[in-house]
Amino acid sequence: MPPQLSAHLASDVQQRGFSWRRKAWETALHDDQPSLDLLHRLGDKMDRESTRVVVLEELSSGRVVPAFAAAMVWGYGTVSYGPERVRWVLTGVRGKASASAAIEPEVREKLATGAAVARQQGPVEGFRRMNNDGKVAYLGGAFFTKWLYFTTAIAGIADPNAAPILDAQVATWLRANGVATLNVNKTPGYQQYLGILRDWGQQVDRAPAQVEAGIFHLATGR
Repeated sequence: MPPQLSAHLASDVQQRGFSWRRKAWETALHDDQPSLDLLHRLGDKMDRESTRVVVLEELSSGRVVPAFAAAMVWGYGTVSYGPERVRWVLTGVRGKASASAAIEPEVREKLATGAAVARQQGPVEGFRRMNNDGKVAYLGGAFFTKWLYFTTAIAGIADPNAAPILDAQVATWLRANGVATLNVNKTPGYQQYLGILRDWGQQVDRAPAQVEAGIFHLATGR
């Protein structure tokens, strides 16, 4: 384990909240009233714990799109194109035409099924489902692992059964520190990643999701 990660995990630093662009998300989700209601309820700052609570509440009530939207607000952070990309995902239409396209019911079903598989069969099988039979257009591993994380972190942000996030920032950090070169869009890469997190977690008595959160913080500052 790289020493800076070990030191970070020993310090147990909590993620600070960050501001987000509410208006842009309201524009992207203009035709889904449950999502608009959710956006109005969200605080001005987002962090892992508040996002986890919201995602699980929405999902348990059968509101898949709002749950996904909350995960993506956190996932994209301050990136300006995030709302537009999420619109592409929900409609299956790329570009400006997505604004007038309808949200696809099949997307709701695939998101819900991916979360259910990850909960029942574990992170790797959840990844495999969302990367193959349950593939959603314009939603790659970097962002569907964020969805899987928040929908499986049932016992808390450090739930030992939570599916850790694997995005480009995390993968770049691992590569830059000589750990591994992983493909964020391949199931074997995710399986290898989960093995690394479990091994490191055992060394410092941390869950895989806690190790991932440490890497994510070192890679992004969040």
